[in-house]
Amino acid sequence: MQTWKDILRNFVSLASAELLSKLIAFFTTVYLARAITPEGFGIIGFATAFVSYFILFIDLGLDTISIKKIANDQAVIGNYVNNVLSFRILISVIIYLLLALIILLIDLETIQKSAILLLGLNLFVQSITLDFVFQATEKIKYLSIKVISKNLLALVLVLIFIRNISDVLLVIVIFVLTNLIVSVWMLIKYSNLFESFNWGIDNRFIKKLIAESFPLAISAFMISIYYNLDMVMLGVIKTEVEVGIYNAVYRIFMIGILPIGVIVKILLPSLSRISNRKELANSLIKYGTLLFVSSISAAIVFYLYAGNILNIIFGKQYLSGTYALMIISFNIAIIGVNVFFGNPLTVWGKQRQYAIAITFGAIANIILNILLIPKFSYNGAAFATLLSEVVVFVGVFYLFNKNLRNIILEKK
Repeated sequence: MQTWKDILRNFVSLASAELLSKLIAFFTTVYLARAITPEGFGIIGFATAFVSYFILFIDLGLDTISIKKIANDQAVIGNYVNNVLSFRILISVIIYLLLALIILLIDLETIQKSAILLLGLNLFVQSITLDFVFQATEKIKYLSIKVISKNLLALVLVLIFIRNISDVLLVIVIFVLTNLIVSVWMLIKYSNLFESFNWGIDNRFIKKLIAESFPLAISAFMISIYYNLDMVMLGVIKTEVEVGIYNAVYRIFMIGILPIGVIVKILLPSLSRISNRKELANSLIKYGTLLFVSSISAAIVFYLYAGNILNIIFGKQYLSGTYALMIISFNIAIIGVNVFFGNPLTVWGKQRQYAIAITFGAIANIILNILLIPKFSYNGAAFATLLSEVVVFVGVFYLFNKNLRNIILEKK
């Protein structure tokens, strides 16, 4: 069981790294937002949202299941890594070909198609990502080194090569290249710390793993719908400038939920190893305290200073997104609550129930985006995202309490 000292040490370590990483990314974003203008920022935002759906087919929820298994028995690391990476590499080839075919058939501007095809190369990078191993074994420092190195390298390359909107495709090349470099480094580090990666797919093992992770894949797809569908819809029915403004708002929102991701990385593996009621209660108290304090604090700051934050980071040309940022700041607090109630379900074997709650949120998001974006643009997109998260809250709150009672009865 992790003590408060262990938790805080890991939290400070990873949070500091994430903060430094985001600070570096902050300077990259500030420079890019002013250099390539809202239009160029919109092209990148649209391509990122579009490709995100295809990247989901690379993950398929395998990371979360692998974390759970490895956290309980590190002897299985090699088997999971060899099978998961081999399977992902094979799938990435198929998915990229599918992405290329779709892009050739749909009606988009040439610059948008090129951006999507370039960013789609991240499918191959994602296939060799080993974050789940270092998270499951609680080797947090390597994750910290990875995020800092990636953003620092990206900043240097952007400052050297990017000058104006004509360089928008080069920006994407830089992002893909930096992702590839740090992923290869992690693969080498894995070989040094554990064992070398060996190609091999055990069909029975993969089928069983996918069957177990499939509900998580559905959940991830649904989450992607209510985080990325708005960007895609804005790109299709509105202008690239509007997409760029909403992309700026979304980047700030992602900074706000950064501590939530850090807390999950640190504490989620331990929730799968709980053996008694007291340990369960202590872990949930620590988990909830960190989540609620960090998310509510960020929500308040972002709401009160939305206009100032946008102006400082992106400049006056993005100030029209102030109201959207104020709306979506409430979402930070709700996400903190939803992560507390929802994520434990994934390590308690209740992935299907969690997927159902997320699906209702995604359906609500689709309907709300269709109703609100045509009339209210990015403000409507922000409000749709907020209401969708409220729908998810209702579901995960009910499921958490239902399952917690059963788990308490099982624990001594």
